[in-house]
Amino acid sequence: MLVEFKFSNFRSFKEEATFSMEPLTQNGSNPNTIDTNLKKVPQLYRTAGIFGANASGKSNVILALVFLQFLVEQSAKSVVGDEFPREFYAFADNSSNKPISLGIQFIVESNLYEYNVSILRNVVQKESLYYYPISSEGSAKQNRIYERSNINGKIEFEKSKGILQAWSNETLDNRLFLSEIVNNRKCTIKEVLDVYNWITRTLLVRDTSRMNDGFSLKKILEGNGSDIVKLMKKADLGLEDISVKETPLEEIIAEKEKLNDKAKIALLNLVAHGKGKALEATSFHKTEDGKIRSFDFESVESLGTKRFLALSGYLLEAIKKGKVFIIDELDDSLHPYLVKNLVSLFNDPNINTNNAQLIFMSHAHYLMDGEHLSRDQIWLTSKELNKGFYSDLYSLSDFKNLNRKNATFYNAYMEGIYGAVPFWERNSD
Repeated sequence: MLVEFKFSNFRSFKEEATFSMEPLTQNGSNPNTIDTNLKKVPQLYRTAGIFGANASGKSNVILALVFLQFLVEQSAKSVVGDEFPREFYAFADNSSNKPISLGIQFIVESNLYEYNVSILRNVVQKESLYYYPISSEGSAKQNRIYERSNINGKIEFEKSKGILQAWSNETLDNRLFLSEIVNNRKCTIKEVLDVYNWITRTLLVRDTSRMNDGFSLKKILEGNGSDIVKLMKKADLGLEDISVKETPLEEIIAEKEKLNDKAKIALLNLVAHGKGKALEATSFHKTEDGKIRSFDFESVESLGTKRFLALSGYLLEAIKKGKVFIIDELDDSLHPYLVKNLVSLFNDPNINTNNAQLIFMSHAHYLMDGEHLSRDQIWLTSKELNKGFYSDLYSLSDFKNLNRKNATFYNAYMEGIYGAVPFWERNSD
């Protein structure tokens, strides 16, 4: 379960931004929460939404998490001289001389983990990993796994038992120590593996507008997609069923004469790169006389139906396995009722029994109703306070004197009271 994520000097964010899934007050009366029964962090929210004007920085929150995943998973492959991707804040001359910092806290079983890293060009300047036993009987004492720094070539390293000094001595400056010891040193320390696996596997980050339906279709093909079909029927999309088969690409190219040249070239490209088969879906609808008729899913179904199919597989996978699902543009091409019901799946403890979390970026302001999202679950991005240059991330919790219970925040947001709305510049002539 995600507790907190913070980052700085990244893309449109100049100063440190902090996003939290903890309620402002841990008094047991907060809606849409997970009761962890853990000392220090007794409650966490199941869902949270990040709202804001276009180009205010919403997507960059997601990209910061993707960047952290990339560093943890891939930096072990770096060779001497490789530089990190240039993702630093771009609207100040000196930002390239400052490190990008990323930090995350999350819970696995009864441990709270805290991982922090700062990078500059081709050097990991600081990196640390701690955990806190936070069970109801635990002391919540900080336990250091390792702490490593490399400032101006001076390397300092402190570690716990089981971490070898040689691992640090032999780790390149541009490799995260976490990535190095898991991928190249075959470290078997449980706490280290918990952190690596949570960041790279439990944290599931997707962008709806770039998401295809391959994941969902593969589930259906393998016979594991009945819950996907059931959810699509429940959404009143007119579907009775979906079937999927694998078809050789050459056969698709030969049979589908109506394919335009661009589509044919794309398919031939896949063949050239060794991809021999494609997934083809058939949708089934009921006719007026009660019969079931089959249709080619790709050519007949609407964009919204395709989006819903693509999203369904990932949402249900997250709920089933207790993942943290982070999605950009959750409401893309979907009706507001569908979006509300998808959020409700995560908020419902009878459905979301493995304590999955949903964090989304959206313009679905109708979710600011005090029911699907309460005050602490609503986050905003804005550049208003900084003359339009860099982004701020803040929660409605920062606004005092708000009615905490049964409050509808939508109208106040649309009136610009909380900021994070576009300002339409009018010509003076």
